[in-house]
Parts: sequence; C-alpha cells; structure tokens
Amino acid sequence: MASAERYDAFALMERFRTDAAALGEALTLFIDRPDYGFVWLAYLDDHPVACASAGLSVDTATGGVLGTVRDVFVLPEHRRHGIGSALLVTLQGRLDALEVSRIEAVVGADPSLLGFFEARGYHLTGAAFTLRR
Repeated sequence: MASAERYDAFALMERFRTDAAALGEALTLFIDRPDYGFVWLAYLDDHPVACASAGLSVDTATGGVLGTVRDVFVLPEHRRHGIGSALLVTLQGRLDALEVSRIEAVVGADPSLLGFFEARGYHLTGAAFTLRR
C-alpha cells in the first residue's frame, strides 16, 4: 500500500474498526514498515470496494514466513460478485512472491467469513488467545 492508498484503506476499514485513531496508526505502520505487512485493496471503476491486511512473521512450524490475513471486507453492495475471491487470489499471489510458507486467516466468529475461507481451501485449526497491551 502506498501512502496515496491509505485514504482508500481507511475509508473501507472504518466501516468495521471502531477506533479511528488506532486504525490510522496501523495504516501508518503499514506504510512506514512494509516488513510488517501490507494492506491489499480491490478497486471497481477506480473506487475501492474491498480490502484485506496481511501481517508477516517468522513461522517456527515451517521454518519460513507466516502470512496472517485479516480485515477481509467487501462493501455489502459488491458482495457475491467474485470480488472477495479475486482479492484473496491476488493476495495469495503476493504472499507467494514473498515466499510465505503458510497463510493463516483471522476471521473471528463471522459464519459468512468462515464459509468463505473454507470454500477456498482454508482449514479451521483452533482458537487463538489475545493479550492486549
């Protein structure tokens, strides 16, 4: 994500992220520290319609790089038209180019996202605990 796309990412993500300040700080980190990850955007007629973020970390299970996909969102009026699928395929292609050895998706308890990822070959492997700092 270039700094020019930051506004588009913010406009999409503010629909499901309630802390605008934290979102702004996170997007700044993606720009300032691309080694941490990136935001992937989909456009339709030059308008942002979908997004996802990908975080990068060391994966001790594979000895490679782990890509963690989260914040998957498609504007409601553009759902079920293949945009989310195309977003995920191109995002996976970018992660492949970065030689990511494993991809995890964080979807919470949203049944539609669970089904979306399962239909695309992802497998539910357990729960995660979070410690906020």
